[in-house]
Amino acid sequence: MDDFRTWHWLETVIELGGLKPASERLHRTPSTISHAIKQLERRIGVTLVETRARRIQLTEAGSILLEHMRPLIRELEGVRGVIEQFRDTGASVMRLAVDQVFPHDRLIQAMERFSTDFPHTRLELFETVLGGGPALFRDAEVGIYLGLEPVGDHTGVQVGRVRFVPCVGPGHPLAREVEAMPAGQLLAEGQLRQHRQVVLRDSHPERGANAGWLGAAQRITVDHLHTAVELMRSGLGFGWLPEHQARDESDLTVLPVEEGLCPEAALMLYRQRELMASPAHQCMMESLVDSSLG
Repeated sequence: MDDFRTWHWLETVIELGGLKPASERLHRTPSTISHAIKQLERRIGVTLVETRARRIQLTEAGSILLEHMRPLIRELEGVRGVIEQFRDTGASVMRLAVDQVFPHDRLIQAMERFSTDFPHTRLELFETVLGGGPALFRDAEVGIYLGLEPVGDHTGVQVGRVRFVPCVGPGHPLAREVEAMPAGQLLAEGQLRQHRQVVLRDSHPERGANAGWLGAAQRITVDHLHTAVELMRSGLGFGWLPEHQARDESDLTVLPVEEGLCPEAALMLYRQRELMASPAHQCMMESLVDSSLG
């Protein structure tokens, strides 16, 4: 490491044209820099610099060797930047659990903002359903959780509300039934029960519950919201989607149902207490709040 540092000092001396300007940039005395270069020359057995017209210049060998060292110097500077970030933020890896109901585009927006401010911190995202996120949070597997389920005695920040609406693909019998209904007529719960429902499996490892209204006897249970949407689109069943996502699925029909059938829940954001002072986790929290549903 000392040799790499000295090569960096030598590069700075040559770039700035002398020991004095290099010492001002490097915050080292000229004698310290000069001594380090001489020590390097002794260790490798090659003369790197010479003085001509009272100006330090590279020897031919020094010029060739420095050219080979420059890529390594750049890599070392990059590693130092990583070290400084980890020392200042204490976060080399950011682990967060986000319920699948949170819009993907807004999640990506938050992650992009975070990555700009903390480029060296690795991100590990857990896409959860219902109790999966709180379970990871309680086990300290993640530092941040964003979702619909409360987490024990932790106090969260509400970042929005999610309303769920029933949706079907264009070829589903319920879609045709809606087309034939008089304007203003609504579907009752009993009419939904007659059709197969697509539901999400709770990602909590010890739970058997599923996400969404479970009135239908026939069900298809899946792990991911994207799979559920594709099944609805195919006409294999109806399902409940976050209202904001249903608006983006132009080929799905939102079923008009009686009042009180559409569930609604608060979207909450939690952070581990011991991470309250972490600048990286604070940045991620702010990024998720700014990208939230409002």
